[in-house]
Amino acid sequence: MGRTEIVEKLNTFLDEHAPFTEECHVVYVLVEIRKVLDRDNNRKYPILRFYCNWSVHTDKDSTQEMEAIMKDIYQGVEEQIANPALVGMNGKPKIIGFMYMEDLQSEMEKFLQEYNLPVSLVGKINWLEFIKLFVKILADQPIKNPCAGIKQFAFLPAADGCVRGRIDFTQNIGGHPYYDFGNAY
Repeated sequence: MGRTEIVEKLNTFLDEHAPFTEECHVVYVLVEIRKVLDRDNNRKYPILRFYCNWSVHTDKDSTQEMEAIMKDIYQGVEEQIANPALVGMNGKPKIIGFMYMEDLQSEMEKFLQEYNLPVSLVGKINWLEFIKLFVKILADQPIKNPCAGIKQFAFLPAADGCVRGRIDFTQNIGGHPYYDFGNAY
């Protein structure tokens, strides 16, 4: 099956299944997106490619793009532990954007536009439904050694509509061997 047929299947699927209601919808779309990226040798969406891979692997090594994101998250967490009173003073912490998968959303929107697929998936309501399902898929599928300072990054099982995660450090920060994060959607 060629790229054109895969894009047509994706188009039909997105039209018929938005918003997603099952984890298998998320996995299917990510696998098909990965096929399109591979068939076209398209390297314009490294974060999208990373998430496509992460969705089907029980643990994942990092990539250059993910390493840069994790470095920002690590620095933000380090500042938060050192100065808890200053949380949010320098804008939204990177960990919040990561929980809402904003970088993924941005790249996915560009991908959908490039291949003339419905962008409704990345609209607010559909995106929240996508995230709710996707974090369940990623729960307990850690990223190993994503950057200097982080031994492991993992989403954890959480109640419906919530996201939880844990960052294990290579060395304690302010006496803390790890950092737990979470939020409700």
